[in-house]
Amino acid sequence: TDSRRCDSVRDSEKMTASALMKIIFLVIPLYMADKTNKLYHMYEDASCCRFSELFHRADWEDHKTRKLFISRVLGAERRFFAEAGVAFDPDTGMTYDGHALDESTGELKRGPPPAGPFGFSAASKEALHVSLLALAVEKEQVGEGTAKLIYSEDEALQLLEKKVSSMEAMDAAEPGFGGFLPWFCSRGVKQGPDRRCLTPQEEASTLGATNDFVGKVPGLDNGQLAWATYAVSKVLRSRAQEGPRYASLATRWEQRLQRMRTTAVPIFYAGRGTGALRAVARIRNTTQDALNASDYETVPLHPSCLDDAYEGELLVLFVDLLGDWSSYPNNGKEERNKMWERKQIRLKAVNFTNPDDDRKITVQEGFWFSSHEQWKLMVLPYLEIPLLKKVFTNSEYVRVVNSIQLHIPGLFASSHAPPDVECGRLGGYCNAVGIQAVASQPVHWDQSVSPYGAYPVMLVDLPSGLAWYNTMLSLPKMQTVTGSVEAARVDGTSVASILTWDTKVTSVVAMLRGTGPLISKLLKEDGLSEQFQERVSTFYGEKFSLAMSSAPGQHLPKPPPQLLPSHWAERSAAFPSCRCDLVNGTRRLSESLIV
Repeated sequence: TDSRRCDSVRDSEKMTASALMKIIFLVIPLYMADKTNKLYHMYEDASCCRFSELFHRADWEDHKTRKLFISRVLGAERRFFAEAGVAFDPDTGMTYDGHALDESTGELKRGPPPAGPFGFSAASKEALHVSLLALAVEKEQVGEGTAKLIYSEDEALQLLEKKVSSMEAMDAAEPGFGGFLPWFCSRGVKQGPDRRCLTPQEEASTLGATNDFVGKVPGLDNGQLAWATYAVSKVLRSRAQEGPRYASLATRWEQRLQRMRTTAVPIFYAGRGTGALRAVARIRNTTQDALNASDYETVPLHPSCLDDAYEGELLVLFVDLLGDWSSYPNNGKEERNKMWERKQIRLKAVNFTNPDDDRKITVQEGFWFSSHEQWKLMVLPYLEIPLLKKVFTNSEYVRVVNSIQLHIPGLFASSHAPPDVECGRLGGYCNAVGIQAVASQPVHWDQSVSPYGAYPVMLVDLPSGLAWYNTMLSLPKMQTVTGSVEAARVDGTSVASILTWDTKVTSVVAMLRGTGPLISKLLKEDGLSEQFQERVSTFYGEKFSLAMSSAPGQHLPKPPPQLLPSHWAERSAAFPSCRCDLVNGTRRLSESLIV
């Protein structure tokens, strides 16, 4: 009897212990999730915008963590890219290049120039904006919930209507641009002896070129815009059955795309037998339509042609796959082949030697090896091709390892400099930044990093890319009510207090996977996918092979916490408009997320 009683007690204890363990495993995660969610909700208020500290020791391999982080980024950056009068003109819908910030408070610097928005922009900024709009309207790639965090449906359609109206009006006034864009005045031009861009305080008019681009049109930026136009026109057509608003917009954006397809060759191709696309084309008469190649000539620059293997390749692919070559024999087959032959000598494979273990990693040689050079990966489906995925994963491995070895709290990308960083000839713009060991050109500056330096890392390894991006957000005064700022000095003592499309929205588009997956689907529908893959595979296959050395491990290295300067989490390290006064202090906040 005693034995049975003891067995009964033991069984009861086992049941109690089992029930207790179940309660523990059920309740603790709920408690931690509730605690975490409360902490995150503290950061929904725009005045408490320094959320990077929350993620200082986050598990970036965890899908929910990444989703929470991306939602916080979108919430912050939306106050830039979705804000009329800040990132784009409220009447024309066209982007402003950027916006000034108050150096003391981190708030938007309002008022007439030099305060307020920069009243000019370029096709590259439009490409980012139109790409973001395409992803928001398409929804499938990013998911409906995330799409709403980018733009509401009405916001997206209103912006697309304003943009296409502005582009149509400029094309009618100056058809010599052929539907492409010069550097332009976002609100229109004040004509006269003091010709200039209109300010927000003046009535808007038809778009016009900035003074330095009157009668000139750049190729590189317009290659980016051409593919964004391709994406958005196809996305709108896929939803045309949903109502007349979608159908009308689809037709108008298709007309923009067709205009570019028709005029790209006459404007940018330098002539029979050259295999050259103009970096900048000069237009003899902007009031004449862009159908006669003799109305265009190459602007003598260095380089004067887009034969690079970086972002300039986007125009080459647009002209090759979608351009109208009907005025050339055999639909321009020989000329199109010559473009790639001309480019081939620019593509080089080089080895980076890791000092820690003497391992050699094969990468594509960069110009400076600035992250900006990888823009094409954000636009087209290069990374779906195994050889190219390996090449560019290697490149991003070298990018992050270089920063770890040099104890740099971020990644190098061309950007405006903080006030006490000297960047030579271009008056405070640090273009020649990168990694000298794998660059073809001299790298001059290494004293500032920019958050968008992480965008190509995101494209090949999202967890690592987000970790590096967050490290740069964590540098003192790198977060504001309107999202990230331009750049920070590597020792965390100063920032470039401006907001620009290049250094902000590239990261947003990349963390949404870019337009590569979307355009991959569209190219398949148009029967162009095999042609794209054959072109770039053959191009890279001349210099690289799958047998080449590769980056070790399944994931790219993440930034060690000690890369940040010692004062990064102090209260004084945040702009006054971006401080979060918590009971236990902000340093405790990140610790509270560690189980």
